[in-house]
Amino acid sequence: MAGSGEARQSSIRLVAEFIAGVGPGGTFTKLDLFRAVPDVAQADRRMRQLREMGWRIDNYKINPNLRPNEYRVVELGVRIDLGEPAPKTVRKNITGPKRRRILERDGHTCQVCGIQAGAAFPDAPERRATLTVGHVIPVNRAGSNDDENLRAECQRCGDEARDVTTDPPTKEQVLAHLSHLGGLKEKRRLYGWMQAGRRTLDDTEKLFIDWARLSPADRLTVMAELADQVIRDLDRR
Repeated sequence: MAGSGEARQSSIRLVAEFIAGVGPGGTFTKLDLFRAVPDVAQADRRMRQLREMGWRIDNYKINPNLRPNEYRVVELGVRIDLGEPAPKTVRKNITGPKRRRILERDGHTCQVCGIQAGAAFPDAPERRATLTVGHVIPVNRAGSNDDENLRAECQRCGDEARDVTTDPPTKEQVLAHLSHLGGLKEKRRLYGWMQAGRRTLDDTEKLFIDWARLSPADRLTVMAELADQVIRDLDRR
């Protein structure tokens, strides 16, 4: 058993060394990987493990500009290629059948932000959502692999969840917060999100997302124009 574990660590390190050599912004194909690391089988599984360690490796499902079997290195995570230890969270693997069951149960929709598998992110339309199965209570906080502790997550929400150091809120905390929510309009809107199982953006939120994608100089220009419009509206009253 120990030999098998050492072999897995060795193979994932070889894959990490190759991808780190390509570097952020670079692209490679699966054939390139096989040529560079000829003795490593199941390269897809090794890349998935690297993604769980914070490595961003896009494929054509995430970035439509890529060809099938082509990958783009976006960000390097835990540098196991340089000897950094792998986080404990990647040691609890979820089987393929369980992964498919959870995704089907959750309607192939991220249970954090509500985006559906394959949909473009509203603030980054060049990237498309791919789903994985994450933990409500993280593994490093004693979270289990039981179905009730698993949920579908897009790659962005999964990355953010790994940085959370607190447990999720309790039902009582959510209900207490709900009792202090604004008026009827806000409660109806929240109820609609709950019914749909996803959050829908209104025009103001969509406009803010578009504004946030502008350059810093353009953001200041638009913000100044908005301030002028607010002042003019107030003067008319």
